[in-house]
Amino acid sequence: MRSPLGASRFPVSLSFLLYVAAPCFSEGTTTDADFTTQAATEGPTDWSEENVTVLSYPELISMEATLLLIETSDEVVEKNVTIGNPASIELRCNFSTSRSPQFVYVFWKKGNDRINRTSSVRVFENIVQAYIRLIVTDKVHMDSYSCIFEGIKDRKGIFHFKVPEIYTKEKPLVNYERDSVVLNCNSEKFVPLQWVWYASNGSEKVPIDLTMKNKYEILPSKYNETKLKIKHLQTTDSGPYWCRAIFLLGESEGKQNLRVLTYLVPLKPFLAVTAEVIILVTGIFLYEMYTKRRQLPSESGNDFEQGEQLKSEDHNGVQKNKQRTRYRKSEVSVN
Repeated sequence: MRSPLGASRFPVSLSFLLYVAAPCFSEGTTTDADFTTQAATEGPTDWSEENVTVLSYPELISMEATLLLIETSDEVVEKNVTIGNPASIELRCNFSTSRSPQFVYVFWKKGNDRINRTSSVRVFENIVQAYIRLIVTDKVHMDSYSCIFEGIKDRKGIFHFKVPEIYTKEKPLVNYERDSVVLNCNSEKFVPLQWVWYASNGSEKVPIDLTMKNKYEILPSKYNETKLKIKHLQTTDSGPYWCRAIFLLGESEGKQNLRVLTYLVPLKPFLAVTAEVIILVTGIFLYEMYTKRRQLPSESGNDFEQGEQLKSEDHNGVQKNKQRTRYRKSEVSVN
């Protein structure tokens, strides 16, 4: 009678079942020859492609990355893994399940191709951990690797291998004609093999001619950064600039925008305000002149009317005096 599967014997049994069932899966496969799975050991050297790859990179960086998948969640769990240099990396997918681990089946993929290898599995209570170790030494290894747990519902975790990002200033650099400017890019703690600068020529990127010493200069800097000095700026130098970092495992770019202004640009607000003040003063002056011109005829008319009124009043006074004199004479004659 077969003894029941204990927790200690489960990984071996599951590995055997996976090995037997491996040929029954997807169309494309990635074989062990596509990447190295373990470092060389002491003893007779087997100069196969796998061992040559490992011996070519004796100082591999040791890395690990882990994902947690939950049986009750339909979400695809993803993680970016930055690799700047050849590395030995272990990928782990922890699958939390309430079911018996013996009903959980797991396999790995590189991109859309199934990795033709027996998956290593550990069991910790209700956690099934699938893990795989890869030696990444070439651009072809920089891909997406996924672990797929099959059961009542499939669960998937994806590791995206990426080269380091390049960091630049987010805001555009603003300078003036005939000045100089320094563009800066850095890759944080990763050191690229080479830096290359590009300028924009319409819709294309054109490598900057660093032999033009009177225009461009690469300034001394740390190994993980690059500084480009552009001299004697002109408005035609405006536009985007790219710094490309070339790593052993791939390339990465950073972008920096430059805006070159003429010296008239900062004067434009002042000139605009000055023009507005001149227009306002001129308007006030013209209005006062117009008002004075209108007042002159009215004042001369008023003077004439006042003169005529005085004349009429004088004439009326003389007539009244004459009348009074006549009246008095008439009274005297009567007496």
